[in-house]
Amino acid sequence: MADDLLFSSKLDRILRLNHRLTMLINNLAQKTGDIDITQEVKNLLKQLYDSFSRLSDVLSRNLRCLAFLLPTYQALRQLPSCGEFVAARLLLFTGWTFTQAPGLKLKYKGEVVQETKPLHEFIADLDDALLEPLTKMWELSQSRERFDWIYTDFNITHYDEMSEALALSPQELKDLDGIRGPIPRWDCGEQDWDDFEWKEKGSDGPLNDLLEYNYRDDDAPDVNFANNFHIFRRSHQFCLDARQKSEAHIGRQQHQIFDDVARHLGLPPEMRNRILSYVEYRDPFPYLEKIDLAEAYVPFPKVGEHCTRCGAIEGESTAQRTCPQKAIHVWNLALRRFHTFHRNSCKQWSLCTQHDCTGHHDDEEDWEVAGEPEFTRYLESLAARGNDEFASLDQVGLGPMHPIRLEVEADTAREYALFGGNGIYGDSSDDARMIGGLGGLKDAMIHGRTLITAWEGYDDDSIFYVGAQAWEPSWQYGRNLYDEKVATVVIKRLHSEDECESCVEAEEQFDEFPLISV
Repeated sequence: MADDLLFSSKLDRILRLNHRLTMLINNLAQKTGDIDITQEVKNLLKQLYDSFSRLSDVLSRNLRCLAFLLPTYQALRQLPSCGEFVAARLLLFTGWTFTQAPGLKLKYKGEVVQETKPLHEFIADLDDALLEPLTKMWELSQSRERFDWIYTDFNITHYDEMSEALALSPQELKDLDGIRGPIPRWDCGEQDWDDFEWKEKGSDGPLNDLLEYNYRDDDAPDVNFANNFHIFRRSHQFCLDARQKSEAHIGRQQHQIFDDVARHLGLPPEMRNRILSYVEYRDPFPYLEKIDLAEAYVPFPKVGEHCTRCGAIEGESTAQRTCPQKAIHVWNLALRRFHTFHRNSCKQWSLCTQHDCTGHHDDEEDWEVAGEPEFTRYLESLAARGNDEFASLDQVGLGPMHPIRLEVEADTAREYALFGGNGIYGDSSDDARMIGGLGGLKDAMIHGRTLITAWEGYDDDSIFYVGAQAWEPSWQYGRNLYDEKVATVVIKRLHSEDECESCVEAEEQFDEFPLISV
């Protein structure tokens, strides 16, 4: 009882302070003209960081407190010139302090899906909040922002680090030597062929942090299992995507400007091409070429709230079952789009055909993906959004490898090149798994696994044999474990062996998690 009163008192003090600081930020944001508010902004930021550093233990005990902090982030975003940057930095700091909280409970037993739901949804909300300033900065930069400043350690444990925290722009942070994290490689063509022994000298900061928790299964009470997940999964992917597009955008502009000047000066083509060979850039992953990142990376749709329309409908109907407040939305990391799921007339979860589904469908036949070839058409229509030149999943880099099976030696080399990246090549390997591995995205979705090896050949006795191995699918990201499970199970049910051209029997190198029915 005494601990509860102490916690309540601490929470009240912090929230009242944050409310006061938020009001001051709002007042500061309304100042116009040539007034220099730099020092005032830094003074308020210092107080905010001091307040938020004491907030970690509060958040670890009451995850719903994040809702009370959102107005503070929104207020910071209104500050002229620096708002989006400082809001994003404070959100990163919130994530870091949360993972360091001494009172954070990361051990569960029994119903792990239900018990971890508040934790997963808190992290998803924090991720959504960070995406807002990041996507706005991307729009304002006209596809030039590289987000170098976001890949760095962000620990405020002594006074020297406070000056970095109070930086009001990426350039100011760079001048303070505050950008120290490694620049990640993203291109699957960049392969870790040299077999280096990588040593970690720093980190990519909170953006790439993992949160791990332990749980016990009722069937194995003496064994501790572990699960981990990114605390800023979508924001991390967004920044990697932005890097690809910005590098290509800036590189093409540089080539075009040089080419125009060189032609004007009358330089011969051979000399122009030789000079341009020193100004290299990489094209983005084919699927990203046409996608509008700011339009794609929207927040998770809100669910679980009261629906006035359903209250006026008598009896059970398709419109009620497909109410948007009862839906499940799961983010496809490879497509950068949401899938929506409703319950059908048999009370089973089913995939909805509509993009950006608003729910309340009148007829089940109008929304439910029942099988093939309907699922393929749906997947291709989702991938084609915003791309008038879309022809197939293969064309945009989401199809299967050709050929799937190789001789053992070649297959081993391929596995290492695609999935064995270490150090700065880790992001490339993660992307290769995310888009479906050897089988491509559709194959990973309908088979519920990611194909990583597939070989054929003759053994020492000249007997022909084949084999394959697979890891867990990694295309799905939901607000909680149950939602992710629904997505993988429902789509796997759409698989038809009679119509499947890519069935490869593979040895699964993973344990199913979580073990629940949907």
